[in-house]
Amino acid sequence: TGVASPTEAAVISVFYSLIVSLFIYKSMKFKDIWGIMVEGVKTYAPILFILAASIAFSRVLTLMRVPQSISAWILGNFNKIVILLVINIFLLIVGMVMDTTPAILILTPILLPIVTAIGMNPIHFGVMMVVNLAIGFVTPPIGVNLFVASSLTDIPVMKIAQKAMPLIVCFLVALLLITFIPQISLALL
Repeated sequence: TGVASPTEAAVISVFYSLIVSLFIYKSMKFKDIWGIMVEGVKTYAPILFILAASIAFSRVLTLMRVPQSISAWILGNFNKIVILLVINIFLLIVGMVMDTTPAILILTPILLPIVTAIGMNPIHFGVMMVVNLAIGFVTPPIGVNLFVASSLTDIPVMKIAQKAMPLIVCFLVALLLITFIPQISLALL
């Protein structure tokens, strides 16, 4: 409804679930809150260090003008279609081995000058990048979400990966459509 941003809505939902758990369902006691907060800090503190390191690395790359050097070399040697296909393949591979947030923070300063130089809208590129990384999260052999699904369901990773392959093919077709038909990403602008 526009009352809150997505981040603010997340905070509101946490407090809402806390109130519901404490007073309506009574599935949680006040003494449990400290343990939950400690577990949350243990879970997310390593992520903060990864984010800090990736932001610092991104800034160093920018200060050393690495994105401009890579951009000039790529733009001088390849055409637009090849550049987009190589970026897609690269982002898929990165999505398989790296978490989304550090990947975005590290790669955006490098890839954004390249795609803007070939005439791609930055919003279109952002959508393409996030879709690539999301597909990488479910693509075998290293797709992180496959291991999460396996741990939640007690189904072997390879069995989940086998069942996921037809969907991954559909994801790749959708990715190609998103990449080469900008109106899909920019229709609401």
